[in-house]
Amino acid sequence: MVDVRETLLKLPDIEKKERIRVRADYYFYKGKSIDLNLAKQDKTLLGQNWEVSDNVDYNPTQDIRNKIKPLLKKQARFMFGNEPFINFKPDNLDDAEKCEELRQFIDDVLEFNKFWNNTRKAFLMSTIKKRVLLRVEANPGMPIVIKYENIEGFYYKEQNGNLLEVKFFEEDENNAFVEDDKDKIYYIHTYYYDKESENAEVQAYYKKQTYKGDDLNNPIEEVTQPTGFYTIPCWLIKNGGELGDEFGESDVDELREPQNLYNKKNSDFADALKFQMFGAESIIDGHPDDVNKLTIAPNAVHAIRTDNKAADNGKQAIHNRLEYNFGSAEAVNSFLDRIERDMRDILDMPNIKDLTNIPSAKAMKYMYNDLIGRCEEKWNDWEPVFKELIKFIIEAAPYSYKGIFKNEWSNLKYTMLFTHNYPLPADEEDKKKTAMEEVVTKVRSIRSYIKEFTDEEDVENTLNEILEEITLIASAESEQPQFKDLNKGGTNE
Repeated sequence: MVDVRETLLKLPDIEKKERIRVRADYYFYKGKSIDLNLAKQDKTLLGQNWEVSDNVDYNPTQDIRNKIKPLLKKQARFMFGNEPFINFKPDNLDDAEKCEELRQFIDDVLEFNKFWNNTRKAFLMSTIKKRVLLRVEANPGMPIVIKYENIEGFYYKEQNGNLLEVKFFEEDENNAFVEDDKDKIYYIHTYYYDKESENAEVQAYYKKQTYKGDDLNNPIEEVTQPTGFYTIPCWLIKNGGELGDEFGESDVDELREPQNLYNKKNSDFADALKFQMFGAESIIDGHPDDVNKLTIAPNAVHAIRTDNKAADNGKQAIHNRLEYNFGSAEAVNSFLDRIERDMRDILDMPNIKDLTNIPSAKAMKYMYNDLIGRCEEKWNDWEPVFKELIKFIIEAAPYSYKGIFKNEWSNLKYTMLFTHNYPLPADEEDKKKTAMEEVVTKVRSIRSYIKEFTDEEDVENTLNEILEEITLIASAESEQPQFKDLNKGGTNE
């Protein structure tokens, strides 16, 4: 069967094989198989289930306790659960107010696109599928649209970490109502670099190709136009990986083996409990007819005759019940706990049990030190992309937000800073006290304190009110009459 998406994206063999592995990682992350019958033909659909090849007289238990999904979700919440704070630090202090206005404008654009919520979801997908793509749609007179794309929906070409070409697959929304596949419509959107003439500058171009299901090699329509920008509005984000790694890495890989071990040992233990819970019947010299009709049920009464040969020899049928004990339960539970600890250690995730006796927030923060280091490493992949995104928004905003975006913002000189807000337990009062001391010693601005520790939306207005009050107080104090110490014979001036 022809895969329309793969055909239109013109995926090379190495990319097809990679996407099969990505698909397997995703279903493994999801946990139980979505359909065990379908999984007989497509092994990637097994998820965390496994094929049973043992020749036994019972159906072995497959008790799936998915530890990977909550662990990776916790990592994503820790990374982007609290949106980072973006600051535009002006090169010229006279531009501080304008930089703050620009920051608020960028915040509004990101909020309109639910950017940080979508980023948390995209980050989670990147830890499973290795790669995601961030892209922007910027059209004159229309709000800027920011989207993330799963690896299944796009293909790209890059060189030295720079994107040269990006293709997106889209299916026509009316295809759901078309019965014959030959009549369905598909689109390929392509961003690439080109130039109008040999001496012209290279710029970004956009191409839209329309295909019909009966011919996936030749488009029925093709439209090409320059975007008006010098950069492709797309950014590829890879999850970690070694130097020169082509695809990035999946956090599922290291968790796969302990997760399989956990599921199988837990399932074996469940079967052991099932069989040992009911004990076993032991009958010696019993009549075959009675033994074969033995009722296995709670409080069952058994009438068993002695076998004829045994009776002739003066023997009597003996009926015993063998009970089992659960002596291995503690060892099994200890082993399962160790596997779960190992999985947490792989992700540098502290266990909540380890945090119960921590005396202070500072000590508790130390428990998260490795996880913070892990997330900071991932920020090295994400933060440069966010900065490029914001630069592109500022470049496109004059065309998309006429009358709202001030042209003077485009000429501001500043340093863009990101504060990573991890959801750490902390002593809020201690943080406020330290921040106040920093304001007094002039190593922190009042504006910075207002942003971080108050709920004021209009920071500049609040700051102006504070400055006016400080001015009034200083003026009132300067107008007060000054008296010398009368005990020293001084007079008022």
